[in-house]
Amino acid sequence: MKSLPLPLARVLLHPGFRLAFHHRLPFPAQRALLNAFARLQPLPPDTSVRTLRLGSRPAERITVGPTSGAGAVLYLHGGGHTGGSPATHRSLAAHLAREIRRPVYLPDYRLAPEHPCPASTQDVLAAFDALTTLEGHAADTVVLAGDSSGGAIALAAAQLLAAGPGRQPAALVLISPWANPNLVADRSRDLVINRRWGLTCAAAYLGDGDPGDHRYAPLLGPMAGLPPTYLHTNTRELLYSQCVDLAVALRRAGVPLRFTESTVLWHAAQAQAGLVEEAAASLRDIGGFLTANWPRRRAESAGPAALDGARSS
Repeated sequence: MKSLPLPLARVLLHPGFRLAFHHRLPFPAQRALLNAFARLQPLPPDTSVRTLRLGSRPAERITVGPTSGAGAVLYLHGGGHTGGSPATHRSLAAHLAREIRRPVYLPDYRLAPEHPCPASTQDVLAAFDALTTLEGHAADTVVLAGDSSGGAIALAAAQLLAAGPGRQPAALVLISPWANPNLVADRSRDLVINRRWGLTCAAAYLGDGDPGDHRYAPLLGPMAGLPPTYLHTNTRELLYSQCVDLAVALRRAGVPLRFTESTVLWHAAQAQAGLVEEAAASLRDIGGFLTANWPRRRAESAGPAALDGARSS
């Protein structure tokens, strides 16, 4: 499919986002709309989707063409902790799998408000363990990745894994992570998400929990010992300041970091990689980062080519 020009993509996408992410729309209706919109996002040729279970949850294993090299990505979809599914991120996962020539796994983790924090993090840790036992991937070859709320879950899970021996993932990929739901945006909306919807989702995810729990707000959690990290944000999005704060915290903790900022994309635009060339280019950059870091152990992972900061136009 031919790539859409950025101005046209914004015009076409905004009404759908505004409808699906409305704070008065019941969560089941939001989920149904997101799954319906996902059918418009094409998959690369030769995409293979295999269903399986990771831990106690359904999941998908996505590959594109032949695979080569050890390792896999455990990718956690976004959706405000209350929506999203493997279906909404199948296109993103497939485009990433094509770049890295390795499988990308999409777990269907539990959602709020039915299952508030820390249910999703527990599901992800169980999925990570299943990849190392049932799927045969060594822990230090598995990448944790995610966008928006999925990026926050990936960060929270990595913090918990870093606290135990022998379970360190190969790398982290955080796309516009919602790292602290306690923070209220200073603007009402961006192209994709809006403040009132975010407050509703945050309350649903917190439930009766502690807002200081770093499984809920991983920006408040420990950063030391995390693996090499790719962090992407967009200068126009509501979560931009959170992402900048996270980059500062990671660098202070000595985490090898590649921090990229886009001035033209939108929140979690990589989900539209099949429609927008600039989003596909971002996934190619992520793929290059992962390919450069996979063969190395953590002590060797801070090569300058893979970890320098960047700004994309």
